Amino acid sequence: MNTNEVLRNIMETRFTVDRVVPEYRASFRDTLMRMTETVNAEIEGYADPGKQRDLSTRFSWGHNHDFGEFSLVGRMADRHIDILAEFIDRFGLPVDLAGKKVLDVGVWTGGTSLLLAALGAEVLALEEVRKYSQTVNYLAAAFGLDKLRCEPLSVFDFARQDTFDYILYSGVIYHVTDPVLSLRILFNSLKDGGRIYVETFTVDVGPDSPPLALVQGPGMTEGGSREQLTRGGWNYFIPSGKALYLWMETVGFDEIDMGKLNSRNRIKCAGTRLIHKDMLRAGLSRPSIR
Repeated sequence: MNTNEVLRNIMETRFTVDRVVPEYRASFRDTLMRMTETVNAEIEGYADPGKQRDLSTRFSWGHNHDFGEFSLVGRMADRHIDILAEFIDRFGLPVDLAGKKVLDVGVWTGGTSLLLAALGAEVLALEEVRKYSQTVNYLAAAFGLDKLRCEPLSVFDFARQDTFDYILYSGVIYHVTDPVLSLRILFNSLKDGGRIYVETFTVDVGPDSPPLALVQGPGMTEGGSREQLTRGGWNYFIPSGKALYLWMETVGFDEIDMGKLNSRNRIKCAGTRLIHKDMLRAGLSRPSIR
């Protein structure tokens, strides 16, 4: 089997109802179905829910998941499998992660986190939307994954130094207000020799263009309807490949490996923290950061 098939097989065999631990099995389906019907802004602590993302106020399942006795269709389909497979095949993420610590940032309902844990990693997931963070922790408990936990934190509230062997930063950087600071926080979180894997929506510019980022802002939504709370979007800065490379280089990453723009205007890259080193402090939004 190729890597994509291996990961798909893991999802289809390890994460099905028959693998749920006994104390969760009777209520497993009903619990997930109740989650998928949730519209709850109060749990997130918003002062004005009307200004927030549909995906943050109304629960939407993140990735396709066939639990055997029932299936949930995710907004991101099978991208958790496809992205992780390419990071393994093209960018050198080990398929055997036993004994490794992995930080998974912006995990939604935890598709990649489950796979990383199944590959043997000790996984700390970050998901700032509390209802999704609770879902990931519920799935971890239901499937007996004592090495997976999810904290309801923004990357900007995260502070862990010199800890992780690998970081997965997939589908997030174009949603944050300060991409450079976010990357520096993650640079600091890696061990020396640790590696980050980034996947992002990108702006398609010519090969001779300078580093560019498209500014959209939170008012730019796409698809769905306001009434059904099914819209997507909410991007801030969408980088070109050169811009992403420059951001990575700016915060200290070496051995930066840029992939090619795919047909969906998305790109992947990886970088290594060889040693911890300083970065330019002028204009840094958090000058006290390590």
